[in-house]
Amino acid sequence: MKKEKDSAVKRFLENPAHFCDLFNGSLFGGKQVLKAGSLESLPGEAIVSFADKDGRKVTVKRYRDAVRKACGNALYAIFAVEGQDKAHYAMPVREMLYDAMSYTSQVEQAAVRHRENADYQNSAQFLSGFFPEDRLVPVVTLCLYYGTTPWDGPMELLDMMDIPEEFEDMRPYLSNYRLNLIQPENAEPDNFRTDWKLIFSLLKMAGDGTGMKEYIQENSEMFRHIPPDTYDMLKALLHADRWWKADADSGKGETDMCKALEEIEEMAKQEGEILLLIKLACRKLVKGKSPEEAAEELEESVETIRKIYQAAEEFAPDYDNVQIYHRLKSGNDFSSAL
Repeated sequence: MKKEKDSAVKRFLENPAHFCDLFNGSLFGGKQVLKAGSLESLPGEAIVSFADKDGRKVTVKRYRDAVRKACGNALYAIFAVEGQDKAHYAMPVREMLYDAMSYTSQVEQAAVRHRENADYQNSAQFLSGFFPEDRLVPVVTLCLYYGTTPWDGPMELLDMMDIPEEFEDMRPYLSNYRLNLIQPENAEPDNFRTDWKLIFSLLKMAGDGTGMKEYIQENSEMFRHIPPDTYDMLKALLHADRWWKADADSGKGETDMCKALEEIEEMAKQEGEILLLIKLACRKLVKGKSPEEAAEELEESVETIRKIYQAAEEFAPDYDNVQIYHRLKSGNDFSSAL
């Protein structure tokens, strides 16, 4: 499932309009800063080589999910997207490395250019390989999170640090790195002009089959003509492969999602039943009942109750039913146990 979701996201971002709209809607409040006509493709692979303490060449490789160069009047900037299916608890360090490798590559390219031109004026320029008038191209990385539970990872490098109380005065001097994170919870659908609008709208309703059904009904005309890449995104990110039976028009290459309303209504019913089971199981857990005892009293399988107990432990002592449900849904084998 993870590979399917990642592939759907990458295919969707191959469309320049979708790539631009993701940044414009996420970071720029809907202002059309990036334009599809100004984009150029860049390789997703980043390679940086350096010598270790023994003089041996060390090569570091990293792969971006999607990266483009946006050209302005005479200059350009680099925009990259990193998709995440689950929270990455070292994401600030990971993205900082990606960006640092991009800047390192730019410095190396400048050094090569100056060596070829033999235009060094002094030893400082020779050692640096980078002249005072040289400039780096800015790099902006956006973390696109499409997990089933809200992001609970760090938002910046300082969130990952444990600064001793006696050294608190050092905090203002620590270099920080902040994530640019977009997830359904903080997305403003009206900021988007492409199908990101309906994607984020529906992702906000994941787990709310009734709300999803009403939204599709209210926007029925739009949902009758869903392009294939958008449909693949929704199907993968909403975990809808087991229940979604929308009709595809092979002639027009579109999908009529309004045909899925009955399935969505059934999904809402099933979700209600699961939430009730979670609520009852948590009551048994609080009373100290074993999974075997709770399963017998609730007339459910021991495997199902055990999975609920395991997920519930993460949310003790409040035992929020919805959070437990989303945690269970993010697992690959819970649905088969029901």
